Amino acid sequence: MSRAVTTPLVRLSIDRIVDEGPDVKTFVLEPAPGRTPKPLTYRAGQFLTLRLPVAADRPVMRSYSISTCPVSDPRLAVTAKHNPAGKGSNWLYEKAEPGMTLEALPPAGQFTLDDSDNELLLFAAGVGITPLYSLCKYALATSGRKVRLHYSGRDRRTAPFIAALEELERAHPGRLCLNLRMTGADGRLDADGVRSVVAMTDSPTSYVCGPADYQAMVIDALVAAGRPPGSIRTESSGPAPRTP
Repeated sequence: MSRAVTTPLVRLSIDRIVDEGPDVKTFVLEPAPGRTPKPLTYRAGQFLTLRLPVAADRPVMRSYSISTCPVSDPRLAVTAKHNPAGKGSNWLYEKAEPGMTLEALPPAGQFTLDDSDNELLLFAAGVGITPLYSLCKYALATSGRKVRLHYSGRDRRTAPFIAALEELERAHPGRLCLNLRMTGADGRLDADGVRSVVAMTDSPTSYVCGPADYQAMVIDALVAAGRPPGSIRTESSGPAPRTP
């Protein structure tokens, strides 16, 4: 008779909480005190599933993208957007505070970089920037790869990580090309805009993360521009988009 294999939970303490915008926070985590606390190993672009004590007898499991880089950031952190209808994000925003201990599954996910030196083409919208911010930092810190990032946000006040990305661009001239589109003033990215970005690079692989309608539009435009569906990697910040 076979038995189900369960993954052991790890214990993490909230070191600090950073406001990234009106509805977005980053939760910096570290191993909870114990006999042999060990830092979590993870890959850029992965996510962390937290066990949140929403109710004493009914915890919930919620996954959040990791926004840090394993080689350039001293601690792992996840970034979450507040969803008033979401039990998990409501608890994080109303109850979580530094010093609290949470349980989590080990980091997981396949939205990670390949081992090539090819230029990277990244598309992000809203809080979908989170795993791409991690990928961007990792590529710049560990390789000579060029990175072209197209980032859509409502405005500078509400879009997380803009200042940090601009600092990265200044620190890596000629390697990071940051294209910001503030939709409140410039309107949303459309298929023509995606094609114009694609025309600037011969990157064989594209990474896309954002709301489902944004992802679907970018995927369709990339395929229409001749990119094979298998070369497009996605991570959802909402319901999963359709497969091209």
